[in-house]
Amino acid sequence: MFPALYLIFHITWQSKQSTVTFYGFAENKETELNFDKSVIINHVHVTPGEFVSMGDTLLTMTTHYENEVKISDVNHQIQSLEVKDEIDKKDIESSIRKLEAIKMTKLSEIESKIRTLQSEIDLNQSILAELKSVDLNGTDMKNSPNQIKIQVLRKEKEMAVKPLDAEINKLKLELSQIGLPSKVEINKLKNEAQIRKKEEDKIIILAPSDGLVGNIHCKVGENISSFNTLVSFYEENPTLVKGYVHENLILQVEVGDTVNVISSYHPENNVIGTVAGLGSRIVEIPERLRKLPEIKTYGREVSIQLPVVNTFLQKEKVVLNLLDVDPLLLNDNNSKQRKKRNDVIEIPVSH
Repeated sequence: MFPALYLIFHITWQSKQSTVTFYGFAENKETELNFDKSVIINHVHVTPGEFVSMGDTLLTMTTHYENEVKISDVNHQIQSLEVKDEIDKKDIESSIRKLEAIKMTKLSEIESKIRTLQSEIDLNQSILAELKSVDLNGTDMKNSPNQIKIQVLRKEKEMAVKPLDAEINKLKLELSQIGLPSKVEINKLKNEAQIRKKEEDKIIILAPSDGLVGNIHCKVGENISSFNTLVSFYEENPTLVKGYVHENLILQVEVGDTVNVISSYHPENNVIGTVAGLGSRIVEIPERLRKLPEIKTYGREVSIQLPVVNTFLQKEKVVLNLLDVDPLLLNDNNSKQRKKRNDVIEIPVSH
């Protein structure tokens, strides 16, 4: 009887000593949904905590407010270009009128001088015609001084008008081409305005996967700035456990270790998880995870990857039992950290 009792005690003691137990929270992967432009919320289709399927509509909204400002700015630029073209056009037309006025003035002055000289020539010819005693056949009126002056004035007229005509033609060419560069820019701006008007169509935010709606950070009619969180979305099942192992046991837990994850209130709910990451410092263990809540204890944060299919709830308290621990190692708190197993697989922690 005594040997049997000793054997039972030894097995029980060894079993207790070979288990490292600590506590943690089950956590769902959280996704914050936002948009890269300022929007106005038209309708909220879900409520916090509601289960939705992948592709379900969460929000409908428009970017009307931001586009309205930008479209107004585009229209202002178009008007500025059109006004500038009109001002340039009037300036050129005014310059043309001034040159034409100068041209007419010079032509009038020269024509007046020519008419005066021609009148003198005609007068002289009429006088000579009346003098019958004079032999007109010997008189050459083409080489008279006045005739020579008229020829000089005509050349002067040509020289005076030619540069003015050249400048007027140049300005008329500029007038015909005015607005062409602006027209290209105006067409570009009008196309931009049309594109922005099309963007005023309703934008729909869909559920990225099956899961639960968390917090809704907007309401109908509200203007939300770009990249501000609109809705928090959680996966249907927790995918990670954040646990805290007591500082006396930190050498017993390594990345890749297997952990039995058990619901603290429903022990029948349990799965096998894998240690995916270890914290780099000692922190205070949350009150809810302490054996004696009123006594502060410290430990190391441990991240444990869960299988996709499980029945845990968000923030549910779980018991974590480290499996396959050498009991001799547990009795030696001063022993060195265990060597990593050759088959350890490090699983990255998702935040």
